[in-house]
Amino acid sequence: MPRTPGTLEKIFYAADAYLPSYEQGADLIIVKAPDGQLWGLACEFDLCTQDIEKAAVSDHQPFDAADPKFSEVRWSPYHDGIGLLPASWEDLTNAGLTHCIAGYQLESRLGIQRFSQG
Repeated sequence: MPRTPGTLEKIFYAADAYLPSYEQGADLIIVKAPDGQLWGLACEFDLCTQDIEKAAVSDHQPFDAADPKFSEVRWSPYHDGIGLLPASWEDLTNAGLTHCIAGYQLESRLGIQRFSQG
């Protein structure tokens, strides 16, 4: 979808997550619910969690599917009450989650744009 000059679009920050029940990774889009709580949405599975840090794959250590933190994540089906308002960088900073963020997704584009590791 082309962007109209002079319009703003939403930026969704994203983490890399692992879902043991599916034995695969997922992009976890971080949103802020109307009540102010942050949620991670695994859109391809229609699941969400508030256990963002536990679900996130660390870029500071080798990935281990057997890491017990992944099995501690409480996943639930996504519902409209959570909404799709992107969490701001300030929201992520205040929640101590900036180290989990691997990239971002623009509202008008498909796929996550990864932050470079250098």
